Parts: sequence; C-alpha cells; structure tokens
Amino acid sequence: MLLVEDDEHDLALFRHALQKSAHDTGLKIQLYMVRDGEEAIEYLRGAGPFTDRALHPFPDIIVLDLKMPRLNGLDVLRWLKEHRQYSRVPKILLSGSSQERDIDEAYELGVNTYFQKPTSLAELRELVHHMICYWALTKRPVIRHSVA
Repeated sequence: MLLVEDDEHDLALFRHALQKSAHDTGLKIQLYMVRDGEEAIEYLRGAGPFTDRALHPFPDIIVLDLKMPRLNGLDVLRWLKEHRQYSRVPKILLSGSSQERDIDEAYELGVNTYFQKPTSLAELRELVHHMICYWALTKRPVIRHSVA
C-alpha cells in the first residue's frame, strides 16, 4: 500500500490503525509512504530515489490525501488517469475536505472511494479496518509495471 500524506500526525495515526487492522485480520500489509503528490508520481514511475522495486515495490492500493504541497491528491489522480497503465490500481482518497466539488472531481478523475478523515482514532481504526477487509477480498487483475 502506498500512502500519500504530508501531515506527520496523520501518518502516525494511519500507520497505527493499519498495524492494528493487520494484526486483527492476520494480513501482512506493507506500507510505503511519500509526503506529497510529486513524490507519489516519482514512486509510481519508479524514478529518482524509488528506482529499486525491491525496496519500493509497486503498490496494490494507493491512499491519497487531498490537500498537500507541490501536487495535491487531485493532481495525482489526474496524472494516473493520463497514464492508463495505472488504471487498475485501486485509488482511495482520505481527506479532511467534505466539499462537494472535491468529491465530485475525485470521482471524475477515477478515485475508487472517497472518505472524509475521521475525527477520532477509534473511528480511523474502524475505517482503515473496513478498507483493508474490503480490498483484501476483492479480485483484481495483476498489475505488471515496468519503469517508464
């Protein structure tokens, strides 16, 4: 899983919730994190510091924040939509924004799911757990990635 999040506090909370869900479900989940949309695109392309796919494997799921410096979550979704080889990767937006225009644009750009960030750790744990359980049960095509 690739988490694209610029807030250190939110990163820590998400990591905690994911570890709890992985423990509860018995699933092995590898979490890779980048700090903004520009790093996310570099990661997905296997460029710059992310060229070694043994250290930075192509993700099975992408979880994006909306509001980030340099390139935001919508910018990443736009880039992904322009690069069809990434179209099969599930994309989840997890944002503090509940503005209808943000939600609408995210779905227009191909996000699979848009969640508003919960206000408590317990709610975040529950959300992450449901997200993990759902995607763990889905059947998806194999994504073959080559460095572009």
